[in-house]
Amino acid sequence: MEEKMKKWRKDGEPESFTSIADHIKKAIKFAYKMERTNVKKDIKWEGLDIGQKEKATCYSPDEQLTAENLKYSFEEQDKDALDEILALALRLGIEQGRRIEKSGLEKNLLTMRIDIISVELKEIKRMLSKKA
Repeated sequence: MEEKMKKWRKDGEPESFTSIADHIKKAIKFAYKMERTNVKKDIKWEGLDIGQKEKATCYSPDEQLTAENLKYSFEEQDKDALDEILALALRLGIEQGRRIEKSGLEKNLLTMRIDIISVELKEIKRMLSKKA
């Protein structure tokens, strides 16, 4: 059987949005009959916001999913609402990954600090026992 799944870049660089989202969109469209509804209405967003780094170049979800911005995305960038929702999912995943990475890093730093304090306490005890 021929393997059709794409490989991640060997240089470790991130993939482009389209190289990720296009295949997700294709799978969704294959599995579901979908038709855009409420075209002239904002898509209400009550979920999490994207990260600060993404905000430098992207709208927050509640802004991006306004009818006006969705119309612009479609007419000027050839991106439909599903593209924008998938982009949002990707941005939220990036922020979640950052938070997971950071929490792991902070845990490791805390463990290192505890180890250093433990070594220092042992040394202090050793020095005090020599004086006694």
